[in-house]
Amino acid sequence: MDATAWVGIVGIAGTLLGTLLAPIAAERMRRKSVRAEQLVVIYADLLRATARFADNARDSSTHPLAELKETEDEELDRLMSQVRVVASDSVHERINRLSSTIHEFNRLLVLEARPHHQRLREDGQAVDDEKSIQQRMSLSDIADRVVQAHKELESVIRAEMKP
Repeated sequence: MDATAWVGIVGIAGTLLGTLLAPIAAERMRRKSVRAEQLVVIYADLLRATARFADNARDSSTHPLAELKETEDEELDRLMSQVRVVASDSVHERINRLSSTIHEFNRLLVLEARPHHQRLREDGQAVDDEKSIQQRMSLSDIADRVVQAHKELESVIRAEMKP
């Protein structure tokens, strides 16, 4: 065989190979693109919810305890569950830290601060006592940690999403 025949055979083989591999490569790129889009949507929803919780926690820690309401955990839990499935290790670590801080805030609010303040009101005391002030300060400290954990999560997500 001469060189022209070999060039023709290689050309045909290349065309066949390209025809077979092109759909595989296109599908792989499509999957990566879809995953990236899903991550953007999930991360955006998560950051919106955690920012709202962080703002509410900070505000809640300064108001009279009887007026505080536990922030809705259902949406946050759903988003955190989704993120735990698709997130990188660094995002997953930050999510766990933020989640435990949020639960600590809600636990103090619901199990200790609110019932104590309600007892004060039922006893006719309009002024906070030393314990309720301490609880409010503890809530404020935890709220600051929630804000910090949210900022760390946001920073890690931004770094991960950069091309």
